[in-house]
Amino acid sequence: MRFFSTSLPTKIPAYIITLSIIVSGILLGCYDSTKPPLRVALNVWPGFEFIFLAQELGYYQAEGLNIKLIPFETLADGRRAFEKHQVDVLAATPIELYTIREMTNLKPIIFMLSDFSNGSDMLLAQKTIQNVADLKGKKLALEIGTLDVMNAANALASAQLTFNDVQLTPMPQPNAIQALLAGEVDAVQTYQPFASQALANPNIVRLFDSSQTPGAIIDVLFANEESLQSRSEDYQRLVRAIDRAKQYHADHPEDANQRMAKREKITPAAFKDGMAGLKIVLPGEQIHYLKPGGLSEVLATTHRVLKSIGAINGPPCVNECTTAIAIDPSPMSYP
Repeated sequence: MRFFSTSLPTKIPAYIITLSIIVSGILLGCYDSTKPPLRVALNVWPGFEFIFLAQELGYYQAEGLNIKLIPFETLADGRRAFEKHQVDVLAATPIELYTIREMTNLKPIIFMLSDFSNGSDMLLAQKTIQNVADLKGKKLALEIGTLDVMNAANALASAQLTFNDVQLTPMPQPNAIQALLAGEVDAVQTYQPFASQALANPNIVRLFDSSQTPGAIIDVLFANEESLQSRSEDYQRLVRAIDRAKQYHADHPEDANQRMAKREKITPAAFKDGMAGLKIVLPGEQIHYLKPGGLSEVLATTHRVLKSIGAINGPPCVNECTTAIAIDPSPMSYP
C-alpha cells in the first residue's frame, strides 16, 4: 500500500492547510448517509490518535466512509461495547481479542496493526521501591483483562517473580494512578498519557517499560468476522484514511502533534514523548504481520500469560485471528 502525501510548503499558514484539507474532502468524495456508520471504539493511547486525526483532517469523508468514533475511558469499557454489538471496530490489544473469544460467540479478527509499544507501557512505583524485585509482597494495581497484564507479567519475570509474588489490586487506569499518587498502592502498571501524569510527581519512579521486551506489546484494530466480510470496502477506506493521517504526521509533525495532544488534554511536548515510546506500523509493513503466521509469536505469548492467571481456558488462535482483507492492492489516488 502506498502513502498519500499532503506535503505543503513549510511557510504556508496552518489555517490554509486546514482549508485545503476540507476542500479536498468535498471534492474527493462524500459518504453515503443512508449506510449505517462504521462505529469505532477506542481509548486514550498515542498510537490510536491517528484514527481521530484522520477524522479531523477530513480523510474519512474524502474516502466516502460514514464513520462514528466512540471514545472510552478504559479498554474494558470498549470491549464490553464490542461484545454487545454497540461498536463494529475495537482499537485495542490481543488481550481484548482473546477475552472476547473466550466470553462470547463472536469471532474478532485483527485487520490492522497500529503500533508496537517501545517504552510507553510502564511499571511505576513509589520512590522507596528501588527495583522490580522489591515488589515482592507489595500492592500492584492494574486493570485486569487488559494489556496491563502482559507488561506487568514481563516486568515481574525480569526479577524471577510472578503474579503470585505480589498483591494484585484490580482497578481502572485513572483510579490506579490516583491510588499510586495517594500512596494507597506500591506500584501500578500504566501507559501514556497516564504515565506522564504520575511521573510528574518526584516520588514516583519507573521500574520497567516495554522497551525492555521489544515486539512483545502490540496495539491493533479488530472487527467481527461477519462485519469484515460484509463491509470489506469500508474497512479498506478506514485503513486508507488512517494511513493518510500517519503520512500527514510525517509531513507536518508539529501541527499533527498539536491536534492530537489537544484531544488527549496534554501538551504537544508530552504527546511527542508518548509517541517516542511507540514503533508505528506503516502501510507497507502491514502485510508482513497480517499474513499467515505473522503474529504467531505475539499471539502465543499473550495466550500463555492469560491462561497462567486463569483469564482464559480456550486454545490459542493464530491464522484465524488475522486477515489482510483491508489491504487494498489498488487504493484510491489523491492529488
